[in-house]
Order: sequence, then structure tokens, then C-alpha cells
Amino acid sequence: MRTYTLSCFMCGQENSEDLTNTYCTACGGVLTVRYHGSSPAIQYPLETVATDELRTQPTELRKLHNLSRRYGIEIWGKLEYQNPSGCFKDRGSFIEVQKALELNRDAICLASTGNMAASVAMYACYYNIPCYVFVPENTAEGKLAQASIYNATVLRIKGDFSACEQLCKAFARSGNYYLAGDYVFREEGQKSVSYEILHQQEHDFDAVLVPVGCGTNFGAIHKGYHEALQAGLTKKIPALICVQPETSSPVVEGIFKREKVIKPSVTTMATAVAAADPIDFHKVQKGIEETDGRAFTVTESDILESLQEMAVSEGIFTEPACALPLAALKKEQRWFTGKRCLLMLTGTGLKDTGVVARNVLPSPVLPNDVAQVIDFIESGYPQLQRESFGKPRDTVLTQIRFSSDKQERFEDYLNRIGKKGKTLTPRETEAIQTLVFNDDSDLNFPLKVTDYTILMRKNGLVAASVLADMGGTELETSHEGVGPLDAVLGAMDKLTAVVFPVSLVDHALEVLSPGTNALVVASITLEHNGNQAQGKAASPDVIEAGLHAWIKAFAVLHKRYAQ
Repeated sequence: MRTYTLSCFMCGQENSEDLTNTYCTACGGVLTVRYHGSSPAIQYPLETVATDELRTQPTELRKLHNLSRRYGIEIWGKLEYQNPSGCFKDRGSFIEVQKALELNRDAICLASTGNMAASVAMYACYYNIPCYVFVPENTAEGKLAQASIYNATVLRIKGDFSACEQLCKAFARSGNYYLAGDYVFREEGQKSVSYEILHQQEHDFDAVLVPVGCGTNFGAIHKGYHEALQAGLTKKIPALICVQPETSSPVVEGIFKREKVIKPSVTTMATAVAAADPIDFHKVQKGIEETDGRAFTVTESDILESLQEMAVSEGIFTEPACALPLAALKKEQRWFTGKRCLLMLTGTGLKDTGVVARNVLPSPVLPNDVAQVIDFIESGYPQLQRESFGKPRDTVLTQIRFSSDKQERFEDYLNRIGKKGKTLTPRETEAIQTLVFNDDSDLNFPLKVTDYTILMRKNGLVAASVLADMGGTELETSHEGVGPLDAVLGAMDKLTAVVFPVSLVDHALEVLSPGTNALVVASITLEHNGNQAQGKAASPDVIEAGLHAWIKAFAVLHKRYAQ
């Protein structure tokens, strides 16, 4: 006999789980599980509750000592990134997969921005049920890799999460498939974190800060505390604090308007909480009202700053969404002073390393020379890397100090690019500085290109002629290729063969900004008798970038082996 009822959170209508596990069949509201009695043991909506063989131990409840001292607040972290797939979603995924098996579904499908995809795929793989994952086209590669390694069928869909969700729902209706997601049975799994906190804590928390997207995890935490309160496991529920990015905050906006808000679209670097339609808004609203909680927003700059601060101060590298609680605590410090606060750290930073890569100055590849290493360290670049995370590049890059010879090369770059009428963006300036750091200080160039011409042929090929100076001797070669760069590189191959034989191994182009006058970084790899060297150069002109990159790679090989 079932010990629970599947009810509509909005209208109270009883629903059959054989017909729906998503929305009420009467009013379309979200669903909740109501148990027929309280119990000191956590209750799940399953006929038989299996042992979770993947999540074998609780996640750590850790005091954050350095942050506590800095802000004069007792700050703890619930390290949910310690779950098997690297995020809190595993609690809900285990219950959803068990429910899919109990309902005899042929497969499980879901729409996800990445974390849930990896988590459900992991459990589905372990319990041998096929899994179909619908993800937006811009989902982080790390999260897709996780889902793929667990044998899920990953379907990248054009559009945002809402488009994926609608398509996945249609797919679920097309067969005997269990539709997983931020729905009622996931909430039942995720509520276990509240019981875990109560078991681990030495004293009650005054506030729990939760990053919020759809609101399901927030609602689950409140439900877990509420059930524990009814069972006599605690005497109080802490104030539950909802935190969202300013640029993706329909829940916070809805809390102040006292009605659900749906946005056409949202955008934030904290992609794990980027939800335009917060499915469980009303559960968040109830949780805030019943616990005297709050709803706060933080800026993208706040997120970056707190992401780095958590890593540097506590050795904890999380994904951007986990920076929201700390950012809110700092921003609303007066409200939290004197309180015992818990930050929900929901996912590992390894889920989305791209955010870090985009906001830190890159580390250049230095020559194998200790003098060059010392020169790099004394330039101030490493210190700027540490201090400039997330800050505007145009103010950071002016602080880099080059040695005299490299400063001369840097200025030569700027002069050549300026003559072409090109104004560099901060990212492009950063790329030029990195190229200069990479150059050997004492590299001599045995030849210099003085001119080149490009001619389109009627046969579809392109002809290139290159004129160069070699110690006062003028050299000229030509070559036909399938495109301008192919033709020029072929001509360079013939030209340098006269001086020193090399062969082209690889070449690549990176366009650093949109528009027709974008800066292009060309990479050329040359080989001589099995020994390789790479040259990199930048220019608004693709051909010129390729030529300079070839000359650099050629100069390195010539210096090493032309004896």
C-alpha cells in the first residue's frame, strides 16, 4: 500500500504517477509528494528503496575558517560537489532512475544545461536503462563529456534550454519514456541534503544560502527541513536565502512582485542557474515566507570575485553558480552579521573551466631558457595574473613590464598593426603581449620578406609570388594553391628550401574578434629532420600573419640546426 499521495502544489488535486510525474493534469501546476504520516527516517516515494551504490557517503560539512575570520561571520560550506558526478544533482537522479525502473519505462530522457545530464546518465548507465539527453548547443564541453562517457545519447539542440525542454517533452510522449528533470521525484531525492545537514551539524544554522535557477533544489531543501521538523528531528528551520545573478533573476523579481515571472531569455556566466522559466517558483516563495528568508541578486563581477576568493581562501574550486551564496553574504554582510551561515556549494569548478580561462590572463609558453623565465617573472605578469582575474583587460595590460628588447618588439607590433588602421581590443593586446613573451630574445632572422603578390587564376587556383632578402641576396619564388594562404605558404616552402630545407607540418588561424579588421593569430609548425618548431604571429592581414609565423618557425630551426 502506498504511503504517499502525489498532489498538485497549487490546487491540491491528487494525481496518478502512471499519468504524470511533471505537472498537474487538472491545472498544470507543479506537483509535490505528501506522505500519510511523519517518520524519523527519510521517506521516499518508492515501493522499495534500493541502496545508492554510487553515493556511498555524505558530502562534507566544512567550516570555512578563513572566510569566517575575514567577515566576522561563522561561515560553513556544504560541499555538494563531492557527489559522484561532481554536483548535487546525484541525490535527485538516483530517485528518478529508481522511479523509472519501478514504472517499467523503456528509457529515460531529459533536457539539461549539463549538470543533470551527467548525473542522470551516470545512474542510468549503472542501472542499465537507456538515457537520452537534450542539451542546448552552447553547453560546456566538460559536462557533455560526462554524459557521453556514461553511454548517454547526447542530442545537442539549437536554441536555449526552453527549446530543449519542449523537444524533450515531445520525445517523451512518443514512447514509453520516463521524463526526468526538475520535477516532483527529483525533489524527493534532493531533500536528503537537509537530513544530512541536521545529522552533521553541531549547532543549528541561522541561514542557508542557495543558488537558484528553476528553484527545485531550494524547494527540496525546504521540504526536507519541514518533514524533519514534523518528525521531531529539529526544532527550527533556518532562514532560507535565494540567490540569483542579476542578469538571470526571475525568481527574485517574482518574490518582490508576489507572482511568478517568466523571462523570454536569460544570460549569465553561472549557466547552472540560467533558467528563464523557474518551474518551482511557488515552492521557493513558500520556503522564503515560512522561514523568514530573503531573496538577493549579485552581479557578474560579484560572481567572479567570489569564485576566486573561495578558491584562494579555502582551496575550494567550484563552478560559477556556487559563488552566488558567498557573493550575497558579502553584499548583504550587515544582514548576516552574528548569524551562523551555510553556503550550498553545488558543483565542482571542473564542470566549467571555460569561465576561468576567459577571465584570467593566459600563461605564455616560454623558451627553454632560465634567463627567459626570470625575465618573465620580473615583468610582473604572474602577479597581474593573480590580481586581474575578472577585471577589465584595458586597465590590466598597461601594467606589464617588458625587457628593453621585448618592449621594442611589442612596439614594432603596435606600429605595424596601427599602420593598417587597426585599433586593438584588450583581448587582442593581450594576445600580442603573449606572443612577445613567447619569442626568444636572441633570435636572429636569416631572411626577411620584402614583398609579395597574390593573383587569382581562371582555373580556380591562386598564384602567390614572394620576394625576400637573404643577407643582401634577393630571392623570389612563386606557387599556386587552392587559396591565398595555401599559395603563399607553398611559395615560402620553395624559398626557404634554398637557404635551409624545412617542411610544413601544420598551420592554424585564430580570429580574435568579429569584423573584417579582426586580429588574426597564425600558427605555423615546421620540421627539419624530425625536429619541429612552431612560430606564431598576429596581424589584421591573414597572409601577413602567416608569413611572419613561418619566418619565426624557420628562424628557430635555422638557429638550432643550420651549422
